[in-house]
Amino acid sequence: MEPAAWAHAVDINGAKPHFHKVATELYYVLEGRGSVSLDGVEHEVWKGSLVHIPPGVVHSAAGRMRVLVIGLPDIDEADYFEIVGQG
Repeated sequence: MEPAAWAHAVDINGAKPHFHKVATELYYVLEGRGSVSLDGVEHEVWKGSLVHIPPGVVHSAAGRMRVLVIGLPDIDEADYFEIVGQG
């Protein structure tokens, strides 16, 4: 039986643009502040912010923050697609 989801805390100091074809991600900012780009639109985030990232949305992050990342379902390595030439 595969996990329905996974969660882990990540220290972000910038994240390269990428997307997932299957997984939905949630970013919950635990500490710090910065921005998350969703399909090229920047959204400021700070402690307590929650960002919903549906499948297919190209996303990246800027700034220094600790984020609880939740993947629904569990994000497989085969479902990570980096956008080359950006970030």
